[in-house]
Amino acid sequence: MGDAMVRTHRSGDVPGGTIVVEVLGPLEAATVGALRSVVLDAVETYRPRVLTVDLRRVPFMDSIGIGTLVAVNNKAHEVGGAMEVSSPSPFVHRLLQITGLTELFGLPDMPEDAPVSGAPADLGRPQKS
Repeated sequence: MGDAMVRTHRSGDVPGGTIVVEVLGPLEAATVGALRSVVLDAVETYRPRVLTVDLRRVPFMDSIGIGTLVAVNNKAHEVGGAMEVSSPSPFVHRLLQITGLTELFGLPDMPEDAPVSGAPADLGRPQKS
């Protein structure tokens, strides 16, 4: 069972500054609790203008991870801020694109032929039987 570690960095004046949350490790059922509690606490406490979730060190994410990001995004909006995802790994970026969430999280779309390391190339395309 891989634990995700979550680190937060604060910059600028609070409220109104930026909080960067760095996730280290996969975002899945076993690990999203840490992210959820840390981030929701930080948003409640500091009411940042921008909450940046840095996913460069997240090799894998599943639907529960996606649901958590959406919940965090909603929370940031509730307190008058915005959430953005920064530097997602290719796997995570592709997953967010397939689920139609890149725009919500302030990400560009990936080129169709971008290599996706650590994931099957046909992720999200209909499987041939």
